[in-house]
Amino acid sequence: MIRIAFMMVLLSFFSGCSNSPAGISDRGQPPSIRIKTHRVDVGETLYSIAWRYDLSVNELAYANLLVAPYTLKVGQKLNLKIVKTRHTVTAGDTLFSIASTYGLTVWSLARKNGLSPPYFINPGQVISVDSRSILPSRSQDVQAAKGKGRALKNTAVQRLTPQIQSVPKPIIYSSNWQWKWPIDGQVVETFNPGKLQKGIKIKSSNGAQVRAAAPGHVVYAGSGLRGYGRLIIIKHSDILLSAYANNDSLLVAVGQSVKQTDVISSLGVDGTMYFEIRKDGDPVNPISYLK
Repeated sequence: MIRIAFMMVLLSFFSGCSNSPAGISDRGQPPSIRIKTHRVDVGETLYSIAWRYDLSVNELAYANLLVAPYTLKVGQKLNLKIVKTRHTVTAGDTLFSIASTYGLTVWSLARKNGLSPPYFINPGQVISVDSRSILPSRSQDVQAAKGKGRALKNTAVQRLTPQIQSVPKPIIYSSNWQWKWPIDGQVVETFNPGKLQKGIKIKSSNGAQVRAAAPGHVVYAGSGLRGYGRLIIIKHSDILLSAYANNDSLLVAVGQSVKQTDVISSLGVDGTMYFEIRKDGDPVNPISYLK
């Protein structure tokens, strides 16, 4: 009897194993998909593409050797692998640690940013780490000491600078202004990046007029960014952009200059506008800026 009972237990064990699901110890987690390139579509600008991927326009342009006014062609392939051109100082940073991170010399980094020994920097300070503008100066001075500065400088500039026929006149941005609310209304959704709320929602009225929150230049006007509806993006400085989404009609076009009092769009029946401000590619809390 004992032997029969043992055999029954053994059969039950093997029967249970045959019905058990396969072990998962060998199931590796599929690698996360990172988009590395982007094909330019109709109506897209470098600014709208940078906005879509939460990138700095300056760094996206640098990664693709583009210069202002950043003209794109439909079907053009853009590299989304970004090389940092700016570094925001955080607690514990030193000029030596920043230089090491970006493969630069302390001397060249200090010179580029107008710093003198002992190279004091403060949290929140923005340091330029753009090797295009740092390396040629460094090479020039090193070789000048050897009597070969001019030749090497020309070689470095040719290697690091995009070849263009002409350089357009740079846009001069207004200064000494303060942010203003783009529309009268009540904030119904606050800034919360952790919940993918990169801006704020303002409830106004049907057909309400939207005004530029600051003077600048329109760099995108269209409906090509999913989730934004009819969208306008305005550039206010080299690092500050604002976006006005969910419009019913757009009253400005790409390349147009706008004043702070200019009406740029109108809202639809819902009367709710979505508004963002980005600094060097990063979303910031609009409430901290608006007056």
